[in-house]
Amino acid sequence: MSRMDILQKYFPTGTTEGDRQILSKIFITPEQLPDVLASPSGSPKLLVGNKGVGKSAILEWIFAAAKRKKMPTLFLRPDDLDTSRLNGLSDVSSIKREMYECFLDAVACSIGENLSGYLKGDAARIYKESLAKGTREPDWMGKLVNVLGRLSKPVTQVDANALAADLSKETLSQEKLLSSIQNHLLDEKSVFVILFDDTDQIASPDDPQHLNRIWGLLLAIRKLTSKSPNIKCIVTLRMEVWMRLLRNEKGQRDQIDHFRPLVMFLRAPENLIKSIFNKRISFAAKDSGYKGSQPITHFFEDPWMRLPTSTGRRSWDQFLLKSSRERPRDMIQFVNHLAKSAKDRGSDQIGDADAEKGMEHFSKERAEDLAIEMGFDCPQFLDVIRSFINIDFESDFEDLRKHLHSIPSRFAIQIGSKALKPDSDGDAVNLLSLLHESGFLNARIPDSRQPLGYKHVTFLDDPHLTQMSRWNDLQAAKWEVHPVFRTYLLGLIKERDWRK
Repeated sequence: MSRMDILQKYFPTGTTEGDRQILSKIFITPEQLPDVLASPSGSPKLLVGNKGVGKSAILEWIFAAAKRKKMPTLFLRPDDLDTSRLNGLSDVSSIKREMYECFLDAVACSIGENLSGYLKGDAARIYKESLAKGTREPDWMGKLVNVLGRLSKPVTQVDANALAADLSKETLSQEKLLSSIQNHLLDEKSVFVILFDDTDQIASPDDPQHLNRIWGLLLAIRKLTSKSPNIKCIVTLRMEVWMRLLRNEKGQRDQIDHFRPLVMFLRAPENLIKSIFNKRISFAAKDSGYKGSQPITHFFEDPWMRLPTSTGRRSWDQFLLKSSRERPRDMIQFVNHLAKSAKDRGSDQIGDADAEKGMEHFSKERAEDLAIEMGFDCPQFLDVIRSFINIDFESDFEDLRKHLHSIPSRFAIQIGSKALKPDSDGDAVNLLSLLHESGFLNARIPDSRQPLGYKHVTFLDDPHLTQMSRWNDLQAAKWEVHPVFRTYLLGLIKERDWRK
């Protein structure tokens, strides 16, 4: 196996499925894990984050640790639910009622497949009664909830210290994690854990009617946890889908206030992504037989690289961090791109040429993926991205405002059901809000406390920045196209110039 083949083994696709075989070796426990486990009694925890930020990996990590400590735990996904009975339903009350039954059916099937050893005595009898499809009694769901209570493990039998040590894996302080486990995960007399991943896949989020399916599932899970507070549920949802639920005028706006306190936004700061990179590169180097103290030199021609389409230089790890958009999956996939480029030119080390070639493909993919993510809110989002070839990548607000004013005069564009008009400040700010939320544009705010005199403000740093009421703040900021998209735009500029 070549050096680049080994590198790709530790930097595969960046998905949990691709990483599962090596997850136990390379997982870095995020600092937010204690907050993930801080599920309020009688309610689920809703873990919201961008695609590729690591939501599924965290659930996989919790699931594995819980199994090692013999805590009854189920891991469910939308494809575990038979939702055929929802066909034709559109109102949330009917969907919630049917979804609750679908959800408990999936829980029951998972118990039979994964926790059958826990079914003994009365619990086994009640379980069989509740699963007697075709002859079910009206109270079968109540009986199944009773089974879950009987399968729960007494908290006195859970070694909280050992569980905290296992989850932290020496990369996170155990003190805060232990406190979260004791005060939230083990706050009832017994505990049963249900992890539900990829909630948005229960529906077609691009279909407004299907958004009610997501609400129905969330309400069904909350109903179960309210009936049996010893059941701890952690649910994941993509950021753009959560924002879609918030914006949907025909959705369940009355439910938003109920769920907002249950939401936790998952982030991947640069120090976490750097740790992920260093750990994976170290394992790859060891697997490749390298015994030196700087594993990065085993796979890269030089510790420093020349930035694509520029004369500037930067360390490889900083280059990868800046290109990742707070998404570990982006960093992992980019290294995979670089390794493939080096292999294609017959080299066993990555160099500047690979950064140039790799970024061309990577930048285009990120732009197209972002357009898909934001496509429901703005079907013309890729055209909006492409329009930024007509403006500097770092602009003051007035120049950006003029550019946003001009977009609706070039092509028809809508946000939600509203068509945008040229020269409308309100429409321009709405479009800016979407560009900021997506991460395509970031604000650079003056801040004398910072070494460079400014700080970058992402959507999660200040979700309410891009509003008409914050006009003065908008004017005070510089607006920057995220570096990962610039190579794609520069390629479009070259193509335009060649045509001229």
